[in-house]
Amino acid sequence: MNSPVKVLGAFLDTLYLNVYQTDSSYQVVKKKLSDELKAELQLLKDEAQEEEENIPTRFVFDGQPLLMMMKGGEGFNWILKNESINLCVNRSSKMNLCAQVRCSSEYLWKLRDIGLIVNNVFCFLTHVFGDFICLQVSALDLAVDTVNFHLPCADDIKERFISRAQLSKERPGCLDDGFVDGPEEINRRWGRITGLPFGARGAAISALIYDKTHEIKYKSRAKSWFFDLWSESARVQGFEYSEDMQVMRTEMRFRRPALREMKQSVTTVEDGVEHEEVLFHGIEDAFMLESYIAGLWGYAVGHVDGGADGLPDGWLRYVIPSDTDVNRSRWDVHPDWQVIQTAFAVPAVEESDYEAEEKEREDLLSEVDAYLEEHPMDTSKTPVKKRKQSALKQPSYVVPLVNPLLFNLAPYIRKRKRQVNMDRMVAQLTGCLSTFEAWRAHSDDKLPADVEADFSDTLSVYYRLAEEYMQQRKKDYSKIVRKKRVLYHIAESVA
Repeated sequence: MNSPVKVLGAFLDTLYLNVYQTDSSYQVVKKKLSDELKAELQLLKDEAQEEEENIPTRFVFDGQPLLMMMKGGEGFNWILKNESINLCVNRSSKMNLCAQVRCSSEYLWKLRDIGLIVNNVFCFLTHVFGDFICLQVSALDLAVDTVNFHLPCADDIKERFISRAQLSKERPGCLDDGFVDGPEEINRRWGRITGLPFGARGAAISALIYDKTHEIKYKSRAKSWFFDLWSESARVQGFEYSEDMQVMRTEMRFRRPALREMKQSVTTVEDGVEHEEVLFHGIEDAFMLESYIAGLWGYAVGHVDGGADGLPDGWLRYVIPSDTDVNRSRWDVHPDWQVIQTAFAVPAVEESDYEAEEKEREDLLSEVDAYLEEHPMDTSKTPVKKRKQSALKQPSYVVPLVNPLLFNLAPYIRKRKRQVNMDRMVAQLTGCLSTFEAWRAHSDDKLPADVEADFSDTLSVYYRLAEEYMQQRKKDYSKIVRKKRVLYHIAESVA
């Protein structure tokens, strides 16, 4: 691959887990929530509605209490959340699903360890629902962040990006070869391309390629901690990164219908007869998710060496058009896309000649032993099984671009979010105080006509009126501050 593209990050950006109650053998059963838990949740919700604000609960995850929301939603009676997870709980026993958990992007990137994430969520939920529960993968987004990945001009995008998205309306340029030309639409800001969506957002599989740097600067300033992660990743890989560099994100989204149909099998040929061995059919158990990630990414964006037939594969790919071949399935994958294809997988270490010979010898002896057991008196030639390459290839393991044990992202997240929140608060207070000063012109505290408004004078008047307000309503400012610290997960030592 001859490409300047570098991967700065590759991990889950969204993860939804369905929660089911089970019997003692961990088989899913329809079961009502305990009366004690339902009463507690409803009492918390009633209190939140009465106080007209979300209130903290006894349930703690990732060091922070979950807040009970004033309203339910999305088919769930109770919604509890903190900065790491959303827990939606269902009252009804008519459906097996009793709850759903959404892990936040912040929590996922902070840990960057799928096994640890699932284990933490499971252990927390056992304290809520009891020991007999299971977690099913409901939906996930896989994200890869890259530098030096430059999109082609708008006129070439439809030709260079092909996918198998299912569309509800005909697109100009669609052909009858099963592929779709280009994205759903082209998003621009000030004439610059910022996003390319492929497939409907709620489809079983969809994708989005977009300018992550642009999105953070103009939409999600609280996620500026990505700059710290990218900087560390660049340092580990030996190149320089600055916050003004464009980072493009390639995001593949899988929903439950797609995960349920995912399948991997191995085909063997014995005596001219093909036998298919199904390794797995459907991604269910959340504890097995880590072993499927590389395969899901390969299915979505393809593999560098192609599919089982040797041709380029992948639900979505960036190709180099050919003037001599009208069959788009044979068009070469762009070198930049090949870098993205390898984001979640690394090639296995090559075997030495000695290891290869030993393995071949062991395989042959095993086949001979198995044949002799079935045909003890037959001295004919022992048949040899031939294995075909699986249609859905499964790379071995995931690349840890930045080791979470060596680089703790948590303090960077706290610092960045605190700064963004303080900046927003200063802007809001400044706007409110300027309005407050403007309204003074019609009050007893108005300034003389020949005196200009002064910031310190505005604060002095506001202080006096605020004190009167607190006394009239018998409120304690210190108690309110302590309550807010709990509400917004601010440690006392930070204050």
